[in-house]
Amino acid sequence: MDGQGRHVAEGNEAACDPWDNKAAEALVSLETIAPLRYRSRFGDGNLNGRSYGGQILGQAMMAATLSAPEDRPAAMLQLLFLRGADPSRRITFDTKVLQDGKRFSSRYVVGSQGDGRTVVSAQATFCAPQPGPRHAVPFARSEDPESLPDLTMIPDELMAQLRPLGPYSPQIKPSMDFRIPEIERQLSAATAEPRLRFWIRCRQPLAAGSRAQAAVFAYLSDWWLNFSSVGGHLRELQSRAPLYLSSLNHCIWFHRAFSPDAWMHVETESPCADGGRGLSIARIHDRDGSMLATSIQETLMVHPDGDAYVTLQFLRRRRDRG
Repeated sequence: MDGQGRHVAEGNEAACDPWDNKAAEALVSLETIAPLRYRSRFGDGNLNGRSYGGQILGQAMMAATLSAPEDRPAAMLQLLFLRGADPSRRITFDTKVLQDGKRFSSRYVVGSQGDGRTVVSAQATFCAPQPGPRHAVPFARSEDPESLPDLTMIPDELMAQLRPLGPYSPQIKPSMDFRIPEIERQLSAATAEPRLRFWIRCRQPLAAGSRAQAAVFAYLSDWWLNFSSVGGHLRELQSRAPLYLSSLNHCIWFHRAFSPDAWMHVETESPCADGGRGLSIARIHDRDGSMLATSIQETLMVHPDGDAYVTLQFLRRRRDRG
């Protein structure tokens, strides 16, 4: 049993099972509790006590996948994060069949927790490859991801410059391999820009033909995507209280079927941030330069009420001047 669609009785159990801290595939796996109704098994929390958004993305993608024709891979996922989820409690996903047409199958998914509290709303489309014109933005690999350091190698002084971003996830996730080229230039407050490029993959290989491929990619796609919305502001944010960051919505277009256990190059940039919301757009390629997917996320990025940190710094400077 692969954990992607096991039938279980619908009881009152609400607590998540303990996770082995290894397989991303397990984190997006679901139990089938009734036709078109599924329930999560494991939780993956942030430092703020809420579920990692990528896991909810992956679980919603899995809920849509389980009822879709197996010969139609994922083509699109669009999702709204409605409320924060408790990572220690299971989420129930109810799926509705919107379309099973000549070329496309579409599903609507609503995730709820506890006493029916809706946490996510999503729509996914599936489509087998069709004949038609082809083109893609090129990518030329400039380094071997295996040769790059992971985040454990980031100097403490550089990590301190990321404080204004209010880190809300652990620095390392054991389920994924994540490498940033030119770390000093890309992450330093003095040189960071509204863009970031990195390499990522899930650590444990997926079984050949696994139906969880798109769901695992969705899980990975949330990681550091929104840095491009805030990175260009790092210099001015050094003297301010950490921003409050939260994903609002997330879209993925799958250009082809692929397995996320191979290295993927992600290049994300932010064309605009305004009104407390930042937009990040990512292009994803494999090591050979083939374009795999495009992902877009809107992020809430606001200063805390009153920005007490600025006031405190002002009072300290005035005191020091005597």
